[in-house]
Amino acid sequence: MTQKELFVSASQGAENCKIILGIRMPDGTKEIIINDNVANKVDYVCGKYDDDLKMHGAPIVIEEFLFIKK
Repeated sequence: MTQKELFVSASQGAENCKIILGIRMPDGTKEIIINDNVANKVDYVCGKYDDDLKMHGAPIVIEEFLFIKK
């Protein structure tokens, strides 16, 4: 199973959750993103990131993700 498939699988049933993403930026720093619109963020990630959760056309990688109840 690819990282993207794991991400999509983890998002199933997460409608009443927040998503937390740990993102490695091009300069090597890490950013944490918290978003409460899970469906929108999952759609965005699926469109902008490859199977390894690396952004198309940019050296940005989602290294961790977590769905937590609101």
